[in-house]
Amino acid sequence: MERKRFIAQVGIAAILYVLISLILEKEITKEVLIRELRDGGVFGLVYAFFLWVWNRFKSKKDS
Repeated sequence: MERKRFIAQVGIAAILYVLISLILEKEITKEVLIRELRDGGVFGLVYAFFLWVWNRFKSKKDS
């Protein structure tokens, strides 16, 4: 996968996670915002790892 596309996918996933979490929380305070941003960052890292593993196995299978 191209690096720019990979970074864009992970960034968009993290942003969507934060936005949906804030909408469901129905309360936007400084503490909630910081917590959701932290959780979104962790989600982005986990999603990036998942995509990286998925690409590795997919590319090995195609070879």
